[in-house]
Amino acid sequence: MASERGTGDGSENMNSNNPRIMGALQYPTPEERNVTVQPNQPRQPHNLQDLLRFSVEASTTGQNASNQSTQFIPGPMDEERKTFLENTLKSMTVDVIEMLIEAINVLKRAGNLELEDDPTESEQALEQIAAYVDNMDTANDFHKIGGFCIFRPCLDSAHGSLRWRAAEIIAELTQNNPYCQERVLEAGLLPVLLSLVDIDPNPQVRVKALYALSCLIRENDLALEEFGRHEGYSILLRAMQSHVEKLQIKSAFLLTYICGRKPAIRGKYKTDISFTDELFKMGFVEQLVGLVSAGRQPALEHLLSALLALVENHPPSLNECRQPQLQLRSILRNLFQENQGKEDRQEEHEYTKNLLRIVFSGETEEER
Repeated sequence: MASERGTGDGSENMNSNNPRIMGALQYPTPEERNVTVQPNQPRQPHNLQDLLRFSVEASTTGQNASNQSTQFIPGPMDEERKTFLENTLKSMTVDVIEMLIEAINVLKRAGNLELEDDPTESEQALEQIAAYVDNMDTANDFHKIGGFCIFRPCLDSAHGSLRWRAAEIIAELTQNNPYCQERVLEAGLLPVLLSLVDIDPNPQVRVKALYALSCLIRENDLALEEFGRHEGYSILLRAMQSHVEKLQIKSAFLLTYICGRKPAIRGKYKTDISFTDELFKMGFVEQLVGLVSAGRQPALEHLLSALLALVENHPPSLNECRQPQLQLRSILRNLFQENQGKEDRQEEHEYTKNLLRIVFSGETEEER
């Protein structure tokens, strides 16, 4: 699955608000240091190498008042400067495992929180965990130190802010991580996540729970089989029919992945049935056509993509699309004409054109 994670350029690494760095430095201003700012003043440090350079060069600023820069030549370090650097390095060092254990201990009490209780401490603990478990080694260590005990209390919490944060952590743990995928399945969390997607009153919880499920079943046929056993396809269909835009998009995106997934050698689907067969038998063709026919909507591009993935290389779905009562030909023609030449709808236009070509024997607007 294409990663659903956020990206960053790393520019936050020296931000004192970043939970990854404790005790971030606050450098004194030139006025506070009682020094004159020179045009060639040493640049402010952005990493440990810069910090060493800054410390040495700053100590010689008063001795070099000219505008010419002085070449940096490492030499003996006096005790005062050495102590400063040691304290600085200690303040920038985080014992990740110790921090995770502290957060876990806080969250063990999360199940006792009533709706009227303040969840701030638990929210902060979840945010601390989320800041580190995107690293695969740390994610695995999180399980080994007993971190998965937090999920049931948090996912069952009366506070939606704890439910969606816990689901987001499960997504971070399981994305491209087979070890944590297996541990989540063993913990019985897949049915809990499905229930949140289906009936949780908080839209953000539903979206994050679906995100977690997407990460859990990616490249994991055992998880995908369990997804099917727990009525995951029906829940996915209801998610696509919801009025929550992000939920519509993510559910259609996940359906596209499932349709394109090749059954594994082992497991329930190894011989006589594929994931696409299962979806076809559940009436997904008719349901997707109905959603596409509803007209302009943010999820339309993803619904067309899912329908295309469903009919490709699957003759029963292809024949179902040709049923006159679905009126798919006229729906696709209208979309083709509407989107032609519009740069912001190129993907949608391509899916429409490919459906016309595959379902209706190569027909496109240009050929008529």
